[in-house]
Amino acid sequence: MADIEVHMGDVVVTRRSEDNLITSGIGSCLAVMLYDPKFKIGALAHTMLTDRRVSHLKRDALDAISSSARTWEGGNDRRHVIRDMKYVDAAIDGMIKKMVTQGANKENLEAKLVGGANMFPSLKSDIGKGNVLAAKEKLKIEDIRLVGESVGGSQGRSVEFSVASGIVTVKIKF
Repeated sequence: MADIEVHMGDVVVTRRSEDNLITSGIGSCLAVMLYDPKFKIGALAHTMLTDRRVSHLKRDALDAISSSARTWEGGNDRRHVIRDMKYVDAAIDGMIKKMVTQGANKENLEAKLVGGANMFPSLKSDIGKGNVLAAKEKLKIEDIRLVGESVGGSQGRSVEFSVASGIVTVKIKF
């Protein structure tokens, strides 16, 4: 069994059933997990912000995914790390694209969300809530079922996602 740490702003996509995708330090950030239960292909993104419209990045940035991805290959096994996926919409787009190239069927995909906490309630903005709403809207647009969530509140979280089973384990930090 291999634990693979997904860092803030990164996406990992794998079809290796022995992989566990893990990420920690999820406060207002949002962990987005996509899973194809039929083909056992999983992806985890550790996102920070709602969408690319708030940045200077161009919409065609996804075309550069292959040049910004680090790939490990061993026989038929592939695992991709996609860098600079700090935006919810870009991360979900990147996850879908890489999962399909690894053999996933988009119609099979299901999603789980973790995080989106309001870590600084005294501030006027709630970045976490915005991240959750952006993810739900993007999943709706892409017609991907949301099958589980642990979002909101004011505590940080850590996540472990088993690619073999699709089970997501959430630890609350308080």
